[in-house]
Amino acid sequence: MHFSPTKKSVFGLLRLLRKPSDRDLDSNKSGFRVLLVKQSERMGNIILLNSAINAIKNLPSVTIDLMLPAAFEPLMRDIRVDNIISIEKRAYITRPWKLISLLRSLRKTGYDLAIDCSDVNSLSLTGAVYTLLSGSKRTAGWRMDANRVFDIEVPRYDNTIHAGEMYLRLISGVFNQRLDGEPYFPDTPAALVNTIPIVGINCGGRGPKKWDLENFLQIGNMLSVKGIKTEFILGPDEEESRSFLEKHLPKRGALIPLTQIADLKDLFCRYAAFVSSDTGPMHLAWSLRIPTVAIFIDSEIEKFKPLSSGSVALDARDGVDLQTVFDHVTRIIKTREVPA
Repeated sequence: MHFSPTKKSVFGLLRLLRKPSDRDLDSNKSGFRVLLVKQSERMGNIILLNSAINAIKNLPSVTIDLMLPAAFEPLMRDIRVDNIISIEKRAYITRPWKLISLLRSLRKTGYDLAIDCSDVNSLSLTGAVYTLLSGSKRTAGWRMDANRVFDIEVPRYDNTIHAGEMYLRLISGVFNQRLDGEPYFPDTPAALVNTIPIVGINCGGRGPKKWDLENFLQIGNMLSVKGIKTEFILGPDEEESRSFLEKHLPKRGALIPLTQIADLKDLFCRYAAFVSSDTGPMHLAWSLRIPTVAIFIDSEIEKFKPLSSGSVALDARDGVDLQTVFDHVTRIIKTREVPA
């Protein structure tokens, strides 16, 4: 991994401030406290931590605090962590005393282990800094370069594996044992089998990952002809498409008002199937065990594909036939591959 001069300088300074520790990691001691640090502005990157969180929580006597951007705190509120610590990165620029207060609180807690949960191929400098300044007895993360940064460093790898497995590989290396955990949110309700199925169609997407809006509308029209209800979803970055969608909705289609992150789970759990580009809402849907048809245009399918039963990932780099998408959705509804 190649670092910019700024990152090299930051890590050099942190090495001077905090000498790596060689003390043993004893996760079996009573009240062993772990801080997971995830600095990311992308919903999907936060959700993909579920497998690692569930795996660590299966260890005896371990408590987990999760540190993440404040915007995603409502989304992760009911996962298997003991405490959520909200990060307000932008606020710290103009109100640095808030950052000082945060660091004091972390140090007062007295963590046994702090783990920087960066992507193996995309280091979060901010996440690493939070980890190193947390005051934890031990710090851990991916190995970055020849110079040691964390007390425990897990070797990086070159092959492509699912992001959920990536985080499992990270924590397995940290705890020096194979740890496994499901990638789903706990206690997610099943879609109602005895009701008329509703298909959620998420029209959003980031940059080149986004499937054309007209394609989503056409899928809605094809489903409408078969008597299937659809609900179209737009994120805060797609509001300019709302008036167009309102004018072209299928007969059995509805456009959902802009929904707060805290309410997305309840909304999505009504769906028998979900159609989306590779986006955060797509990851939320399958992690709620909803069968998902995911359309990949400009991202790694094997790393980010949906894992819930009945789901499928379609390679659309050279286009994808609308009939293929439609057939997968109707298959899901016909077989009612809903959460167990």
